[in-house]
Parts: sequence; structure tokens; C-alpha cells
Amino acid sequence: MITKDKILKLAEEHLLNTSQFLVDLSVSADNKIMIYIDGDESVSIDDCVDLSRHVEFSLDREEEDFALNVSSAGVDMPLKFIRQYPKYIGKNFEIVLNSGEKLWARLQAVNEENIELVPLKKNPNAKKGTAKKLEEAEPIKLTLDQIAESKIEITF
Repeated sequence: MITKDKILKLAEEHLLNTSQFLVDLSVSADNKIMIYIDGDESVSIDDCVDLSRHVEFSLDREEEDFALNVSSAGVDMPLKFIRQYPKYIGKNFEIVLNSGEKLWARLQAVNEENIELVPLKKNPNAKKGTAKKLEEAEPIKLTLDQIAESKIEITF
């Protein structure tokens, strides 16, 4: 059986000294390997292909067959690491706190310890049929320990 620790070691070895980093990794009982990476700026298809080749060529299909999928962390995936936030400064987020409370907020700043957000609420005075304006509240700071889930709000 291919172990998660073995894949983790291979992925970290390949990503060392790059702007990409591991976000999630799973290995099922039937050797389906899923690797998700993110980057300080972006992740290209070539970055995913390079990591896939590194992992694939480090494993022996004669010994054990496996399926391998390497993907970038999509905007629909919750952010897990403080390192993921800086590239989204100015973007709106839906955040669920550990208490269960939901916030909609704009990311204003990030440092090693916390993120600073401007909570957003719908303007109750906005006229029906028009784009609803958002009201901003006082900025708040949250640590990742306080956040159960944090997703980028996708707007079209």
C-alpha cells in the first residue's frame, strides 16, 4: 500500500524552494492519490504536471498500481493556511467562525498571526431592483484558530 507519508515526503521534496506549497493530500485504500497545491502568486498547469511526474516517477507501478491526480487548490476550496491569503487582499470572503456565526467580509491585510477583515452587510436602504450596496463595519482581526471555514466569494 502506498502511504500518505511517502507521498507527503515526495511532494514536499519537490515543492521545496518553490513558490508552491501543499494544501491537501489524500491516499485512498485503493491507491487513488489526490494532491492539491497552491502558490504565493499562482499555480500553472505545468506546476501540477511537474509535481505529478516527480511523484509518478518516484513510485513503482510494477510494485503497486495507483491513480494520481495533482491539482491546484480551486477558488471553491476553503483556505487552510495563512500563506494562501495575501494574494486575495481586496477580495470578499464568506467565513464561518468556530461558533457557527457566518461573516461576509473583505480581506484587508494579512500577517503571520492573523487576517484583518472589513465585515460587510447589505444596506437595508438600497432600493428594490438596484444593485444592493454593501455597508462596511469596523475592521476585525481573526486568527486561523477562530475560523472553521473560509472561502473566497465568487462574483461574476
